[in-house]
Amino acid sequence: MRRGVWTTLPLLSLVWMGGWCDQASAGMNVNVNVGIPAVVVAEPPEMVVIPHSLVYYAPGVEVDLFFYRDYWYTRNRGRWFRANSHNGPWVVAGPRAIPVEIVRMPRNYRTVYVREEHVPYGQLKKHWRHREHERRMGRGDWGDRDRGHSRKKHKQGRGNGHDHGD
Repeated sequence: MRRGVWTTLPLLSLVWMGGWCDQASAGMNVNVNVGIPAVVVAEPPEMVVIPHSLVYYAPGVEVDLFFYRDYWYTRNRGRWFRANSHNGPWVVAGPRAIPVEIVRMPRNYRTVYVREEHVPYGQLKKHWRHREHERRMGRGDWGDRDRGHSRKKHKQGRGNGHDHGD
């Protein structure tokens, strides 16, 4: 009988200590709220394509909500957030994770681009992939910037005696 008490007592102590440690660690748990954005979009938004880019914005949403290369971006209290879906879940994105095309968006983009092509949410990824293909092929509305770059390569090629077939 004594032997059973001496083996049971340490086991009970360990169980009691284990419960105490769980309570202590729960009391020391620290949460840092980084201000996850309150971007709640009841329905998938219609998007507007920004000319000469692969950036889209949601005109019917009151906050900045962008789509770029399969990711969604928004700002809240000076921080950028990124998600795989228009309604999150959102994670904090560091400054280097934000595409330059979005950072350089003019402040008045909503009024400047309001008349551009509207894309239904259900067509967004297909539309984006088509635009990406067009950009790679040098077609579409990519502006003089890309055409000028092609001409520059062409001139360099001729100057070196190479014919690139442009």
